[in-house]
Amino acid sequence: MKLDFHVHSVRASQPTGAILLYHGWGGTAVSYLEFAQQLSEEGFDVFIPELLRHDQRKPFDHPFDSEVTTTYFWTVVEQSITEATAIIEQSGWHVSDVMAIGVSMGGFIAHGIMARQPIKALVAINGGGAYLEAERQFRVRDGRPAIKQEDVPWKLDPISVMDERPRLLLHGDADDIIPLSIQQFYHGTAVQAGMAQTTVLDVFPGVNHTVTDAMIKQLIAWLKHVKLQGATDGLHTFSSQ
Repeated sequence: MKLDFHVHSVRASQPTGAILLYHGWGGTAVSYLEFAQQLSEEGFDVFIPELLRHDQRKPFDHPFDSEVTTTYFWTVVEQSITEATAIIEQSGWHVSDVMAIGVSMGGFIAHGIMARQPIKALVAINGGGAYLEAERQFRVRDGRPAIKQEDVPWKLDPISVMDERPRLLLHGDADDIIPLSIQQFYHGTAVQAGMAQTTVLDVFPGVNHTVTDAMIKQLIAWLKHVKLQGATDGLHTFSSQ
């Protein structure tokens, strides 16, 4: 698959792995370049894809219009997950040396990539990996009818794929855009599946839908720990959706 969109890259001087970095709904890849520089200083080549209907890819004029969001959110998530395959292939890195990090919608994308690709680890900041639970909560909040199972707009709900690969979930408890309860639902499922040691949920009191310095500090500390672990293997049974 030839990429017909731009992927910004920030390279490390002596990289030990790679990171796919995803912004949130209505955001831009360029705005994450400073964040990517921080990550590259920790020894990672960082790739920030421009997303469908964002950046330079026919962006929405009014992305936060409720009808636009409810109509296109999952379409952008699904397309970004699909495109990650080619990005990884063209990055020069083996998939088992790649991590996915995403903020808000980017967190949903990161979860989706991990569910379908044998990447090493993920970080979801104010995002979520329980797609059906998230859509259920969104619809209750918006006063929309409950979704029918046959109408789900995603190929695979990440919550159905539990394993021991490291996952870091960071969320503010005052988030009024992506409720903390979505991350808690995912984390609770992981704990029940025996993944309490590898799926970490850190909650930040009083923090709304934003990324704080404390979150970044926690993320960097976690990356240092995960970087010491070897590349993921034995995941050849995963099927790319």
